[in-house]
Amino acid sequence: MAKNDVKKTNGATAMVSEVSNFALVEAFKAIRTNLSFALPVNKKCKKLLITSSLPSEGKTTVSSNTAITIAQTDAKVLLIDADLRKPKVHTRFGIENSVGLSNVLSGMAKYRDAIRPSGKGNLAVMTAGVIPPNPAELLSSDSMRNLLIELEKDYDYVIVDSAPINLVADALELSAMVDGVALVVKANSSTHPATRDTLSRLEFVGANVIGIILNDVVSKGNGYYKKKAYKYGRSGGKYGYSSYGYGYGYGYGYGHTHRPQENNNENN
Repeated sequence: MAKNDVKKTNGATAMVSEVSNFALVEAFKAIRTNLSFALPVNKKCKKLLITSSLPSEGKTTVSSNTAITIAQTDAKVLLIDADLRKPKVHTRFGIENSVGLSNVLSGMAKYRDAIRPSGKGNLAVMTAGVIPPNPAELLSSDSMRNLLIELEKDYDYVIVDSAPINLVADALELSAMVDGVALVVKANSSTHPATRDTLSRLEFVGANVIGIILNDVVSKGNGYYKKKAYKYGRSGGKYGYSSYGYGYGYGYGYGHTHRPQENNNENN
């Protein structure tokens, strides 16, 4: 990828590229490898939902960087912003958001008209589109299910970024339409009760929870090389694998008041 692939739009300050911090790149490569083992190997298109319990835990940044990293393997990848309440994917890539998922699901646009190049190789993006008055109904509709069926014909991976589970039911509806769910939690911010509640909700609806991605972990190091970390790991011996790299956090909305940690380099 060319160096000019790095976009410094609002909120897009830590996207994987050839000029990224080595530890950041390696962390997402490790997550990519772990996900490849956790997702079904006998399916042409693998569909992954990435979500969180609450705002400010890093799901959109993780979704975006995971999609970029998978696309670097020459796989055709589509990243869908299914957070129809506080969409952020378009800010990560500097993409205009007037036509997107909500327009497609409401019958106002064809899905091919809502897909745009990301500027990151084989990765395409479908932004959220106009914020609708009925996001839960749209995301649980036959239109959403049929859309994913159509997209399976064109892509090797479809990665869906969704709203936090403990605030709204949107991701629970979507979890039945994908092959696996990865939960993003944030070190020193996410709570055990909130995470347990999220896992219980996902298990209740029969979701295939394949892993937990822990971000903003400060790993021990000396001097310049002291770094934060991502960890994709098991929770109580149940979910996923593990790896370390570089991490960060960001803020969110939903009318939720969140007290940011010091030294976070994103507020989104």
